[in-house]
Amino acid sequence: MKSFKTIVAVVVALLILWGLWGSAKPFWDRYWLKKDMEAAAIYGTKHSLDQTVSFLNEKMKKEGQPFTAEDFEIEKDENNTVSIRIQYEDEIRAYGTTLKSLDFDVKVVAEEVKDIL
Repeated sequence: MKSFKTIVAVVVALLILWGLWGSAKPFWDRYWLKKDMEAAAIYGTKHSLDQTVSFLNEKMKKEGQPFTAEDFEIEKDENNTVSIRIQYEDEIRAYGTTLKSLDFDVKVVAEEVKDIL
């Protein structure tokens, strides 16, 4: 009987963890998407806009993100300041059902750093 209670407790704990992961996953994905966008923006301060778009596309493929460069708004000004923005929807899902839809607006800006010497 004691082992049955242990098995039930483990199963319940795993179900709770699975539900929590479903709640945290959209925010986890947004964090890593922003990191990839920051890398592309920094790359863009030293490269052309076309090269930055290609870099971002490759980064999205490599990291398994469901976006392409066309999904992003990418701007570069004469001071080599690069801004990248994306707006997208995600869902909090648990146990096969959508609990809440989320709208994300992620924007990063990187400025060129000039050599001091």
